[in-house]
Amino acid sequence: MSIPDTPGEIDGFQAIGFFAADHAAAENGKVYANGAYWTVLRFREFPAVHPGMSLVAVLQQPFHASHADHKFEMSLFDSDGNQHPGVRVQGQFRATPGPDANYGDPGVLPFAVRLNGIRFEKPDTYRFAFAVDGTELARYTFRVTQAAGGAAPQR
Repeated sequence: MSIPDTPGEIDGFQAIGFFAADHAAAENGKVYANGAYWTVLRFREFPAVHPGMSLVAVLQQPFHASHADHKFEMSLFDSDGNQHPGVRVQGQFRATPGPDANYGDPGVLPFAVRLNGIRFEKPDTYRFAFAVDGTELARYTFRVTQAAGGAAPQR
């Protein structure tokens, strides 16, 4: 948890972590991740389907945003800024300070979602975007490439 330095940091949400992993779970305020922070997916041929991955976001919520409903969204975009069809996760949350929090402390909220069967039509640079209440807070960029031989997908 970081101490805010600017009015924007005091007033708004911050993504203090956002990454892809082979598998991840968010439980009891913690993130458990395997094979995290990869930046390249390699396939023998295209179109290609990735069997499954997890996307993790760790959000710092300002104290004043507690006890209110908020929306989050995770989406995938190609290098031209086009949203990838079928890869859009939306949800709602309402968080309250924990029993040991001091008055005014920001909260930390981990999210982990499973994404199965993402189809890539061609090699390209892609980015996941994470937004809260309509404001993009973080991006995670990776490349999808073609590799001769070997089993697909490779990381």
